[in-house]
Amino acid sequence: MLNPKIKLKEIKYREYERYSRHIILENINKEGQIRIKLAKILFVGAGGINSSSLLYLTACGIGLIGIIDNDEIEISNLQRQIIYNINDLKINKAKAAKNHLQLINPLIKIKTYNYFFSESNAYNLIAEYDIIIDGTDNFTSRYIISRYCFLLHKVHIYGAVDKFVGEVSVFNYQNGPRYNDLYKESSNQSRENCNSIGILNTITGIIGLIQATEAIKIIAGIGNIINGYFIRYNLLDLSTQKIVIKPIKNSKKIQKNKIDKNNNIFKPNYIQKNELKRLLLHKSYKLIDIREPIEFELQHMNNSVNIPLKQFKRKKTLKNIIKEYNKKFLLFIVTMN
Repeated sequence: MLNPKIKLKEIKYREYERYSRHIILENINKEGQIRIKLAKILFVGAGGINSSSLLYLTACGIGLIGIIDNDEIEISNLQRQIIYNINDLKINKAKAAKNHLQLINPLIKIKTYNYFFSESNAYNLIAEYDIIIDGTDNFTSRYIISRYCFLLHKVHIYGAVDKFVGEVSVFNYQNGPRYNDLYKESSNQSRENCNSIGILNTITGIIGLIQATEAIKIIAGIGNIINGYFIRYNLLDLSTQKIVIKPIKNSKKIQKNKIDKNNNIFKPNYIQKNELKRLLLHKSYKLIDIREPIEFELQHMNNSVNIPLKQFKRKKTLKNIIKEYNKKFLLFIVTMN
């Protein structure tokens, strides 16, 4: 459990009313609900997976919730990102999520960060929280979360979805495996993410709810945690696989004293819409839209070229791009987790 030796405080009457169904549970009761109240959870991403986690962990009374997401809500998000509605289009996801969640539970505190999660800000963000819930859809972000959760001794609750299948596990818990033990950092960078695949909306909700449940169990110190293995759930045949994670042997340990919390080892170049338009005025740049053709047809920028992400796996694709355009090119990526 979190904070096992903390001096327990009294619960206010309005909290008794709101959380009574938790408090009467033998394994949670008053002490467990106070630990929930004192817990601090950071959500990296506010998309499909984290939508359901946010709703339930807000309702259960987590004391401090942090949300980091720089994306704006688009119509295609509403298929699975159930925290939003049609009135939220073009609004920052973290901001919109906070607005809805505070209506569900005004007793908790919610902090938002409407910028990209990266190596340069990971240390300061993760250091403030007890548990990190990973709702990202790319390997780079997951490796960063894994690295800094290890350095700062934070619990990393991982979830991922692919079409009809979802995965979930708890990393860096009681000296257990890390995300890097599940997927080696050097071998999976080319995997597709939610920008290039379809997703049945309910799988995001199921995985998010499992993540939320694991967070409550860890905070209250109840049940068995998904530690040392991961669960793979398939909606098509309602099958569940429990797969043991074998830690990577002889891996290089990260020295905590060598990490600067204000480091800038990795800082991806993200371009805002206005900056993108400015760059495209110069003939030295070409915009390549890597979404699927159906998405490209629905909406795209003028003079852009559609080359789906999966085609980049072919060696000749990049050669043909350089040969044909003979200029710098920009990849257009829309996050749709």
